[in-house]
Amino acid sequence: MRNFIIILSYLILILASPSVEAISPADYENRFKIDMNANIPPINDLRVKFAPPPVYDRKFDYFWNIGTTFDKEFAQTIKNYGNRQTRLKWDSEDILLEQIKNTPPEYYPYIGPYLHTVPGISEKILNLPGIKETKNQFPQRIAPKFADIENLEFMSPALYFVLMPEIWQETNLTHEKIRFQTLPQKNHYDTAYIANVMKWVPPENFAPDKNIQEPLKSKLRTISPNASSPLTSKDVQAVARSLEALSDYGNNIYNKAKIIEAGNLLDKWENSQNIGTFVPYLKDLVHPCQRLVQKLKMQNMDKEFAQLIAPQGFNLEEWAYTCDKTIKAYRVLKMSSPELITLLLYKKNVYEKQLNLYSDKVAPSIAATMQSVIEMYKAPINDVLEVKKNQETIKKAFEKINYRIVFQPIYIK
Repeated sequence: MRNFIIILSYLILILASPSVEAISPADYENRFKIDMNANIPPINDLRVKFAPPPVYDRKFDYFWNIGTTFDKEFAQTIKNYGNRQTRLKWDSEDILLEQIKNTPPEYYPYIGPYLHTVPGISEKILNLPGIKETKNQFPQRIAPKFADIENLEFMSPALYFVLMPEIWQETNLTHEKIRFQTLPQKNHYDTAYIANVMKWVPPENFAPDKNIQEPLKSKLRTISPNASSPLTSKDVQAVARSLEALSDYGNNIYNKAKIIEAGNLLDKWENSQNIGTFVPYLKDLVHPCQRLVQKLKMQNMDKEFAQLIAPQGFNLEEWAYTCDKTIKAYRVLKMSSPELITLLLYKKNVYEKQLNLYSDKVAPSIAATMQSVIEMYKAPINDVLEVKKNQETIKKAFEKINYRIVFQPIYIK
């Protein structure tokens, strides 16, 4: 049920008709910069600081040592709590309320009936105009492919959103259709420009049988690489070998558990310092390797990890920078046309006007997510060309680790 609530929240966010405050995805660019030497508090301090407040003092530490005396105070508390109408507010309640308010009313029949069946949903949500009227109601607009199914009205309200015609691109709602005017193609050639291109890029140098010498710098490793140093072909090959060496380390369940804990605490600490992205694991998608090294240091796992990558001539920071640059360049190399068009539209702020219509509770998370798409594909042309020479090697390395570096996701389309 919790998973469905999460899915429902994203569905509402997508369908939401976006209320206020000027905001731009570019405002969050600096939040994606990672300081490898940041003064992060000790993990034990973070555990205490961000531990959820206990509802009740259990008076014991472990379930295998709870004592033999029955707690009368606990019994009275449970009895009183069961007889009252108060409820505990859950974390994302206000966000869900804002998302529903921003959702067009025509979509209420697909989410309202289910909300009325979920225990603990706020009365503010259930009594919203439009949501209140959907209780025990079946949607009127049904996608044509489901219209003839017998006893369809007995399906679970949790699945009503599947009946929405918009999901299947079959809708009777009136939308303005864009008519494209076809213009005759005209090719204009700048003779001087073409002559200059032929001068600097002679066709005979790129014939199929032409043996082109690889530049010397491409054959060498970068000395003391940092976040801005260019990649070389040898750097990329070294990263590929290091990733393959991490496959067993990443499959260790105890390593995964520690990395997950460190990630949760790191996100919460950064948000508390107003340098976070509000969305969990968003920086991990942009800089998976640098983020991993931060978490390893938090859990005192960095020395063991350093031994695994040392044969490739990296220390932790050098590996993190080179690894992330390789991943970003590979993403650019594998980018599809729709992704490229979307990225260009982001950069031209085409979506900024729509973003400013969202409430100030929802807009920051959306803006940070939009900026993360731009950050994921930031790679200079030199890095892309060097990775292109070794793309099959990198692909095999990614496949061997299932596109995850010790539980760190590597988003590659």
